[in-house]
Amino acid sequence: EKLTVEIWSLGIAPTAGVFRYGTSKTALINSIDSTPVGGSNAAEIANLTTGVKYFWQFVPSEPASILGTKSGIYSGRPT
Repeated sequence: EKLTVEIWSLGIAPTAGVFRYGTSKTALINSIDSTPVGGSNAAEIANLTTGVKYFWQFVPSEPASILGTKSGIYSGRPT
């Protein structure tokens, strides 16, 4: 199954980054590159287990002025 994730920026829009994800908010051990779309970044996380709760966080890698920042941690379940 899959989970589509997207995050919007209210400030400087990231032009690259990754979504880190996992089944525990303290162990986001997987990552997938994001696709920037206007003021948002999105990704489709595949090969997940239906009904299992997954946590994810966006970590930008460009532009340099926002390096070191992270989004909050969000959750969802693939259906």
